[in-house]
Amino acid sequence: MVNKEFGITGIGNSIVDIIVQVEDDFLLENDLRKGMMSLVDLDGIQNLEKKFKIETTVSGGSVANSIVCMSQNEINSAFIGKVADDDLGSAFINGLNKEGVQFGSSQFSDTEKTGRCIVMVSKDAQRTMSTYLGISQKLNEKDINEDLIKNSNILYLEGYLWDLDDAQSAIRKSISIAKDSGTKIAFSVSDVFCIERFRDSFIEIIKNDCDIVFANDEEVKALIGESNITEFSDSLVDKNKIFSITRGDKGVSIVSHNSRHELESEKIENLVDTTGAGDIFAAGFLEYFIKNYKIEECGKRGIELASKIIQQYGARF
Repeated sequence: MVNKEFGITGIGNSIVDIIVQVEDDFLLENDLRKGMMSLVDLDGIQNLEKKFKIETTVSGGSVANSIVCMSQNEINSAFIGKVADDDLGSAFINGLNKEGVQFGSSQFSDTEKTGRCIVMVSKDAQRTMSTYLGISQKLNEKDINEDLIKNSNILYLEGYLWDLDDAQSAIRKSISIAKDSGTKIAFSVSDVFCIERFRDSFIEIIKNDCDIVFANDEEVKALIGESNITEFSDSLVDKNKIFSITRGDKGVSIVSHNSRHELESEKIENLVDTTGAGDIFAAGFLEYFIKNYKIEECGKRGIELASKIIQQYGARF
C-alpha cells in the first residue's frame, strides 16, 4: 500500500457514550428492542438519562471508536465529524486528541447539542442503544476535509450517517474525493436498523464504491435476504472487494472475489460488554491491512482485539 501521511481518515457521528447496566425488564418496560439501536430526540434522551445515575461518559461513535484503536496501534489517524460548542463537544475532541487522533473539524454554535448515546448493557453482555444524534446529524459537504481524505490510505465510513440528505451528500462527496485520490474506501453497514431504512442505498455503495465492507451475520441477512450466510451470495462481492462478516462466537467469514476464509473466535473467559466488538474488530482488520498483512491475518488481528474489548465495559481500551 502506498505510504500516505495518514493511514486512515474516518467520517462518522460524533457521539459521547453513556454506559449503564440494565435488567431485561427495564428494556421491556421502556419498549426498547434488545441488542438494537434506536434514535430519540433531545427530550427522549433527557428523559431516559433521568432514569439512571450517570457516573461515566466517554467519547464514542462507531467509526471514532475504530479510529482511536488504530491510533493506539501506531496508525496515523484522523476523524471528521460534527460537535457543538458545549461541554460534551469539548470532551469528545479531547478524547480523540489524547489518543493522537487529528480532529478534522471545528466546534459549532447551534441550537442542537453534541450527540450522545445511552448504551444499556444487560447481564448477557448485549448492548441496547438509544441515540440522540444532535448536531452530528448536520454534517454537510462543507465539513468534509478534502486534504485529509486525499492524504489517507483508507477512508472509513459508517451507515449511521445516512439519516439526513445533507450527510448523505457529504459522504458521496468524500467517496468521490477518495476514488479520485486512490484512497481505498471501507464501510461499516452499522446496524440492522440502518439497513431496514437504507438497504437500496447501502447495496449501491457496496457494489459501486467500497473496497472493504464490515457487517455481522444479521446485517448480511438484512442486506441480501439469505437466512444462511454460509451460502453467502457473490452478488455483493466482485472485483477486489473484501466483505468481512462477524458471527459472534461462530467466528468470522471473510469473503473476496476469489477466496473465502473461515476464522474461529477466541474463547472468552469473562464476557462483559459487546458494545465495541464490531468497531474494534474493524480497527484490527484495517490496522493489519494498512501494514500489508494477508487478508486472513487481518481477520485474526481483528478477532484478537475484539476478544479483548468485550471483556471490559466500553468500546475504548
